[in-house]
Amino acid sequence: MNNKLENSTDVPLEKKYYNVVLIIGLIVAILVACMPLMGSPGIADPKTAETGGLWINFLGRFHPLLLHLPIGALMLVFCMEGLGLVTKGKYKPKTTLAVAFAAATAVLAVVLGYFWYLTGGYNEETIADHKRDGVIFTVLMIITFLVKYTADIKGAKVMKMAYLPLLAVTGVTMMSAGHEGGEMSHGDPLNHLPSKIAAEREAENNKPIVTDPVIYTNIVHSILENKCISCHGEDKQKGDLRMDSLAAMLEGGSDEICIEPGDVEESFMLTSLDLPLDDDMHMPPKAKPQITPEEKAILTWWVEMGAPENTKISEVKVPVEITAAIATLKTPEEREAIRVAKLKQEEVYAAKSAATRERIKSSWVIVNNKFPGSLSYSSQEDTSLTFTTVSYRKSFTEADLDILSDIAADIAELDLSSTVITDAGVAKLKGFTGLKSLKLNETKVSDEAMNTIAELPALEKLNLYGTMVSDSGLQMLQAHPTLEKVYLWSSKATDAGAEALLAKLIEREESKVIAKAKEDGTEPVKDKDGNLVLDSTPEVLLGVPSTTAK
Repeated sequence: MNNKLENSTDVPLEKKYYNVVLIIGLIVAILVACMPLMGSPGIADPKTAETGGLWINFLGRFHPLLLHLPIGALMLVFCMEGLGLVTKGKYKPKTTLAVAFAAATAVLAVVLGYFWYLTGGYNEETIADHKRDGVIFTVLMIITFLVKYTADIKGAKVMKMAYLPLLAVTGVTMMSAGHEGGEMSHGDPLNHLPSKIAAEREAENNKPIVTDPVIYTNIVHSILENKCISCHGEDKQKGDLRMDSLAAMLEGGSDEICIEPGDVEESFMLTSLDLPLDDDMHMPPKAKPQITPEEKAILTWWVEMGAPENTKISEVKVPVEITAAIATLKTPEEREAIRVAKLKQEEVYAAKSAATRERIKSSWVIVNNKFPGSLSYSSQEDTSLTFTTVSYRKSFTEADLDILSDIAADIAELDLSSTVITDAGVAKLKGFTGLKSLKLNETKVSDEAMNTIAELPALEKLNLYGTMVSDSGLQMLQAHPTLEKVYLWSSKATDAGAEALLAKLIEREESKVIAKAKEDGTEPVKDKDGNLVLDSTPEVLLGVPSTTAK
């Protein structure tokens, strides 16, 4: 009796739950196969969906994250099985668990992919093949696992013989589904064959020069192609809107009228440009290249004249400002040259950043060994530094500033607040030529320190809260070239001193605006009250509310 009980508990889990796994696997495969019959595109559109649809939309956004898991697992299985074949059985791969993982993650990926499909935004013809092959791949992946599992448990020769061919067919289906998905997201990679690109370049170079361009074909469509059609074209139609033809734009999308000839206010293509950049309805999206003022002027002019399709420049009266705007448009060759130049600039910046970080490394170690956590980079991409004494206010002395001497020019933010720093310590900051933010609040600095601060060429923010700085010290800052914000409450400064400094800083910014407008040959922009619109508005805060320009 005891032996029987003992033997029953010694049954391996994979054998004990074989029937359960087999039944669940078959049920899941059937459900996945039936999934395309459930729901229809648009029920999870974030613009119109109810709570359930919004959750489907949210979960669907994880499809790109999960889809790589079954691909990676299946590639591992291929490598293991391939090694087994190459070694003629000397290496016996145990791939069942990897196949199970591939099947399970394939189910998750295809379900979330279908959720994403239900949000709409893709042309049914474009996504049909990807949806079909994704479902077939997942079903085959489940069946492949069940066949492999059965071969392991039952030792059936038929199952062992069927496993590798089935695995190969599953792999081919995976590549087909992956290619179609990648083509929707990134375009067809075959379009980037060197021979094809060379042929396109030659055709572009041999293209006849257009002396009398058609407004829509040669100008408007060129703008849309560069900024809009990647999300509203043949392969992808966000909001069910296509913009790759005039007919499609006139038809509009599921929610908005794209263009209403002659009516700018009813043309969503134009009104969406004026929405805040963070608004979900702003077009193009925040992360995409934005429409320039000149491009917007051209599109507005075209819609105002009735959005003609075949009208040439010579057939209409073109305003001077539109002629100037058209002259700013870049040709495809110019855009490509700009892209290449930007890539080269990024490469140069990356190399320079790496060299800078290597130079800083030794000082970084020394400073953070003495004051752990005090020195950090301003951001992951930047090489400028931030140094703070927030954890060392009682122990940090003026002599400790010497530890920063080798990296002084690299420090952009320096927080010395509530330390024993005096005017003598501030005098050591002369080499901090890249300093943009300096906090001296609640220290013993006085007007004498302003001599040094006035010579910091990049300084933008200065905190003098709770110091002995008076109006005399503020006068030394009036000619500073970059200073934007000064915090003065609980200092010795008065309203008159703060207002005098603010007036000088605003006068400096106004001079910059006037000089730039003169250089560009334009008039300075003014607000409705006739005041110049500044690129940066200085602030001098003596208390709450702040002292501001009138």
